[in-house]
Amino acid sequence: MKILPDSLLNRLRQSELRLAKSILRWKLQKEGSPVPDDSDLDAAASRLLDEAREIAKKRGMTLFEILKEEARQLFNSKSP
Repeated sequence: MKILPDSLLNRLRQSELRLAKSILRWKLQKEGSPVPDDSDLDAAASRLLDEAREIAKKRGMTLFEILKEEARQLFNSKSP
């Protein structure tokens, strides 16, 4: 396994956090729930990513691999 430089790893982690925050914000808005302030949203997104990493580790995959698999299943299940 290749080891990434810290600067690249930090940028990837920040990208994951931004994506998780946007998904959480979208989900809450869709449900009609109030969206918490940024610090609470950051904390929730961070917990979500920690849980996702644990699940990925148990599956022997990376988060990116799981996202690709889920996206593939989503797009293949859509009817024309």
